[in-house]
Amino acid sequence: MPVTSKTATPAQRAWLEQYERETTFEAMYQDELDSGEMSWAQVAKANIDWFEDWSSDAHLRIQKNNPADSEDAEVA
Repeated sequence: MPVTSKTATPAQRAWLEQYERETTFEAMYQDELDSGEMSWAQVAKANIDWFEDWSSDAHLRIQKNNPADSEDAEVA
């Protein structure tokens, strides 16, 4: 999942690479950055917001389906 943006500055490219390393997801909206449809601030915010939403949803699903919750209820 490489960085595909052709217009990202070295600092922006480093951020995109870090985003991918940390989240395991390719950063979105790189084409929109290249076309000028989105600014760097919009691209970064959109990716951060998306990951925050995804991770919160994943956390809730994992927490909800924890078998330990039902085991604790049986012990009590």
